[in-house]
Amino acid sequence: MKRMKKIIFITGFSFFINNCFAQQALEQVAKSYYRCDPFKQETGSFLKQLINDPTLINTTIFRRTDTSLFYFKGEYKNFNPFFFKPDRTVVILSEKELLLNDSLNLTDTIFTYQIAGYIGEGKNSVHDVKQEFKKFDHKYLKKFSSSELSELRSGDLVYGAIRNYYVAFTNLSPLTAAWQEISSTHESVFVITLRFKMYDNVAVLPITTDGF
Repeated sequence: MKRMKKIIFITGFSFFINNCFAQQALEQVAKSYYRCDPFKQETGSFLKQLINDPTLINTTIFRRTDTSLFYFKGEYKNFNPFFFKPDRTVVILSEKELLLNDSLNLTDTIFTYQIAGYIGEGKNSVHDVKQEFKKFDHKYLKKFSSSELSELRSGDLVYGAIRNYYVAFTNLSPLTAAWQEISSTHESVFVITLRFKMYDNVAVLPITTDGF
């Protein structure tokens, strides 16, 4: 019995520590790469700041209704958080429905927050986004308990990669980094995706209820 309590305590403590490190990492990413930070202000203030940001152009917004979820997209005129110089920087904030329990049809809603830097086809475009990806991955990889790397391939040609970072005891990735060469638009892109849940009007890790 004592051994079982010790195991439960160690598991719970490990879960708590991993969550703290991951939450800090998300906050660091938001501070470094996003002009509007969801972790340092309440939900209403964050949404208002993002939607009314005067540095955004070409904005699209679909507000939440009984039949649809929130979606916002905009393009920054001169904001650049990357090491390379993008031709355009795009931000997207959208709500996503998350299935928690299939048999009970239990769902929840999380936010997906993306920042993407696009650079036109050129001598160093693919190299620039790949280097940005490598720098990001080197900085944040060890801050999470595990990760998964997937390459985008066409035969032997690798034209992109996606890294999902995970917190212990949950299969939902709160952070994703990716690069891709887009042949259809003759561009290359580096993308960061944050996933979080609003709890008591504050952005927190999107831990699923079946995490343990």
